[in-house]
Amino acid sequence: MKITKVGHSTVIIELAGLKILTDPWFTDPILGIVTHSRAIRLDADDVPELGLILISHGHFDHCDLKAIAKFNKNAAVIVPDRKTAARIRKLGYSEVTALSPWESRLVSGVCITALPAKHPVPECTYVVSCGDLAVYFGGDTRYVKELKEIGEKFDLAVALLPVNGLSFPVLGKVVMDPVDAAEAAIQLKARVVIPIHCNISLTVPFLKGFFERRITGTPEEFAAEIKRRNRHVKVVMLRPGESWVSD
Repeated sequence: MKITKVGHSTVIIELAGLKILTDPWFTDPILGIVTHSRAIRLDADDVPELGLILISHGHFDHCDLKAIAKFNKNAAVIVPDRKTAARIRKLGYSEVTALSPWESRLVSGVCITALPAKHPVPECTYVVSCGDLAVYFGGDTRYVKELKEIGEKFDLAVALLPVNGLSFPVLGKVVMDPVDAAEAAIQLKARVVIPIHCNISLTVPFLKGFFERRITGTPEEFAAEIKRRNRHVKVVMLRPGESWVSD
């Protein structure tokens, strides 16, 4: 297994010869205002031939339609709801599947299992597995009680966990923060954890300050929390363009 971080929740997972792109976001800025806080090292035009695009939910920083339109249309696409599936089909993709939690699908011998998530819009997290290798992809979910059950059902080599704790007035916390993510790692029994969902900002100065005050966690704080609670979990910090390879 090889995992390459692109930025935010966008990673490339290579497993059993299948290249999987998660939550694609390449366009900067989206809507003229939302941007990566740290430059990514890969352009949408340079994404390698994909076998699968895995989308946790339809928010534009996880489902960049402008970028998705550039990828090879023979890739399979898995999404959490019919509305997102319809948007992807309009781009020319024919193999689009909407999975509900606990449903699975095989793509080129790799099993994709959709799992529960909690966010202001319909979302799934996923386990990608083949043989004795499995990785959990957490999108940008809040902490959910089903994480313990997921950890009991799957032998997870890696968990990709959101950590920035984004919160808003009225809505409250909409993404796991470092404490939530550390508890998730323990419940999932993941041996390696890679922090994600930590590369987003705004371009307009006065809005940028407001938005960044809504971000309550960093990968470094997550790593410190893991070290305090469970030293057996290995935290791998990846910058855009960096990769981790399993032993």
